[in-house]
Amino acid sequence: MNIRNNLQGWLENLLIVFSGLIIIFIIGGDRMLVPPILQVLGRSHPLILHFPIVLMVLALVFVLVPNLLPSPYQQKVARWSLLFACFFAGITVLTGWMLSQEEGYEGDNLILHKWMGVAVFFLAVLIYFLMEKQPKMQKGMGLALLLVLIGAGHWGANLTHGTDFLMAPITSNDGVQVNLEEAEVFAHLVQPILEQKCNSCHQASKSKGQLRLDEVEMIQKGGKNGVLFDEKDWENSLFVKRLVKPIEEKGHMPPKGKAQLSPEELQILQEWVKGGAKYDEKLKDTGEESPLFQLASLQLQKEAPYDFETADADLLASLNNFYRVVAPLYPESPALEVSYFGASAFDPASLQDLKKVKDQIVGISLNKMPLKEVDLSVLAEFKNLEELKLNFCDLGTEQLKVLGAMPRLRSLSLAGNKLSPDIFQTLAKADNLAYVYLWSTGLSEEDAKRYQKESPHVMLEWGFSDDGIVYALNPPQIKYSKVIFDQKEKVEIKHGISSVEVFYTLDGSEPDSINSLKYESPIIIDQTSNLKARAFATGWTKSNLTEAYFYKSGIRPENVDLKTSPSGQYQGKGKETLFDLEKGDSNYASGDWLGFKDEPMILELSIPEGGNAGNIAFSFIYHEQAHIFPPVKILVQGKMGEGAWKTIIEDSPKVPEKRRASRMKQVSYPLDGAHYDHLRIEIHPNQHLPSWHRSAGGKGWVFIDEVVIG
Repeated sequence: MNIRNNLQGWLENLLIVFSGLIIIFIIGGDRMLVPPILQVLGRSHPLILHFPIVLMVLALVFVLVPNLLPSPYQQKVARWSLLFACFFAGITVLTGWMLSQEEGYEGDNLILHKWMGVAVFFLAVLIYFLMEKQPKMQKGMGLALLLVLIGAGHWGANLTHGTDFLMAPITSNDGVQVNLEEAEVFAHLVQPILEQKCNSCHQASKSKGQLRLDEVEMIQKGGKNGVLFDEKDWENSLFVKRLVKPIEEKGHMPPKGKAQLSPEELQILQEWVKGGAKYDEKLKDTGEESPLFQLASLQLQKEAPYDFETADADLLASLNNFYRVVAPLYPESPALEVSYFGASAFDPASLQDLKKVKDQIVGISLNKMPLKEVDLSVLAEFKNLEELKLNFCDLGTEQLKVLGAMPRLRSLSLAGNKLSPDIFQTLAKADNLAYVYLWSTGLSEEDAKRYQKESPHVMLEWGFSDDGIVYALNPPQIKYSKVIFDQKEKVEIKHGISSVEVFYTLDGSEPDSINSLKYESPIIIDQTSNLKARAFATGWTKSNLTEAYFYKSGIRPENVDLKTSPSGQYQGKGKETLFDLEKGDSNYASGDWLGFKDEPMILELSIPEGGNAGNIAFSFIYHEQAHIFPPVKILVQGKMGEGAWKTIIEDSPKVPEKRRASRMKQVSYPLDGAHYDHLRIEIHPNQHLPSWHRSAGGKGWVFIDEVVIG
C-alpha cells in the first residue's frame, strides 16, 4: 500500500513540476538556447508521444463508458491510467517544445500542435484531480479531452507527413485524370512527387535546411545551402546532386528511412531540371518523343475505363468486309474502331449495320467517303464514340448538327469540307471535345474567336502555309504483283513528279542519294528482300521512306506441327496461316494473322527430301499502341534424322523505345548451309511491356502471318 501511495505521490508531484516547466517554456521558451543534451531529449519526442496517447485513450474509455468493470475498480483503473498518461504527456510536451526550437520547424501547424499538446496535458491533469471531487464533470471534460487529443494528433501528422495528412484519403483528387494533352510538366508530374516524397520535411511548418518545396516562390528561393538549380550545368545542381547521392551517404534525399523515389520519379525530376525547371510548361510542348512525355504516359494516359461488354466474335466477323474493317482497339479490348475504305463501294446505309455494336464503338473513320447530303443522325446512337474522322467527305454544316449529341466525343477531324462559321454553334454543344481539325474548311481563326474564348480547352488545328517553307516530297510508290513469289518478281517505283530521282536499297538499310542504288528501270527481285525507297529533288526536302517486303518461297515444308495455340480469337486458319503464301493486311483482326500472348509460338516442321534451306523469313505486324510488339526472342533450331537439336539462330529483336504507327515488318535470317531435315521455331512475345508504355509491365502480343523458307 505504501509503495502504491508513494508512487502516486511522486507522480502527482512530478505533474506539478512539469506544469511549472511548461509554463516557463510558454513564457520564455522562444528565447531559450537548447543545449545539445536537451536536443537529444527533444528528438525523443516522436518516440515518447505514443505512450500518453495509448494510456489517455484507455483512461477515456473507462471515464466515458460506464459499467465496463465493477464501479470501484473502474474508477481506480481510470485514475491510474490517467495519472500515467499525464506523466508521459508532460514529458512529451517538454521534449516537443525542445524539438520545436531546432531549425526548420515553423508555421501554423507547429503553433497549433504545440498549443493543442499543452491543452491535452493541462486538461488531463485537471480531469485527474477533479475525478473524485466533481464526478459529474467527468464525461463532459473527457469528451473535450478526446477532441483536443485528436486535434493535437492531426496537426502533429501534418508536421510529419504534410498538410491535411489525416483527411487526404477522402479529400484527395487522385481520381481526377488529367489528359496528356492538357497536362503541365510541373503541376501534374513534378509537384505530385514533391508532395509525396519531399514536402513532409520541406513545407511551411517544417522547413529542413530552410528549404521549402511546397510553393513555387520558395522552390526558386532555395535554402540555406543556396539555390537548387544551375542552368548552365543542370547535373551539378544542388537539387539533382542530393537526389542521386547513394542512399548511405549523408545528404541523400529523401533521407534513409523515408519513402524513396522510384526510378521513374527520379527521371521525371531530372528531366524537368534538365529542361530548365520551368513551372508553366505544357507537357505537349516537350514533344511526344521527349522522355518526359513518355514517362507521363505511364501516369496520365491510363487505359480508358471501358466497362461495356465485349461484342460477340461472330457478329464482329460478319461486320467486316472488303470496304469496312471493325476491329478491337487493341487485342482483348472491348472497345472497337471502324474504318471505311473505297469510296466507290461505300453505301451510307451500311452505317446502320454498326448499330449492332453501337455500345462498343469508340472510333469511326469515314475519311474520303462520299457523304454529301447523307443523313448522319445515326452517329448520335454511338454514345461511347470518342474519335470521329470525317476528312474530305463533302460535308455541309447542317449535316454536322448531330455532333452536339455525342457526349464522349473528344477528337473530331473535319479537314477538307467547306463549312460555315455556324459550325462553332454545334461544336459548343459537344462538351467533351478536346481536338478539332479544321484545315482547308474555308474557316479562319477569326471565325472561331468567340468559340475559342468560350471553350479555351479545345485545341483547333488549322494547318499552316508559308511561301518561304521548303516542302517535303511525297514518297514514291512501289508497284508489284506478288509479295510472296516462286522465282522472280518485277517491281517498279513511280513518282508523280518526273524530275525527282529515286534511290533504293534491298537489304533493309536506309536509302540516301550518295551510297544507294538509283532507280532507272524495273527491279527484278529473286530473293527475300526488304525494299526501301526515297525521292530526292533540288529545292525540296527528301521524301518520307516507303518500303515493301518480298518473300521468295522455295521450299514448302512437310508435317507442320504447331505445338502451341494462338491466343484468344486470333486463331486464323491455324498452322495453315503460316504457309498459305497469302500476305495479311494491316488489320491484325482480319483472320489472316496468328496472335500469341501468354506463351510462345512453337513450331516444328520437316524439310522435304532434296530441299536445301538457305534462309528463313518471318512476317510480323507491329503496333505498340495496340500492345503488339516485336518478339523478345526468336529461336531457330535444326536437326538431321534422330539427332539432337542444334541452335542455328538465336536473336532478341530490339524493344521499341516509343510508340509508332501500325506497320508490317519482315525479319529474315540466313541459315548455316547444313542440310537439316527438321526445323524447330520459337517466337516469344514480350511478357513485360517497357516503362514508357501505358500498360507498362503487362503482356504484349506477337502477330505473325507467314514463315517463308528459301
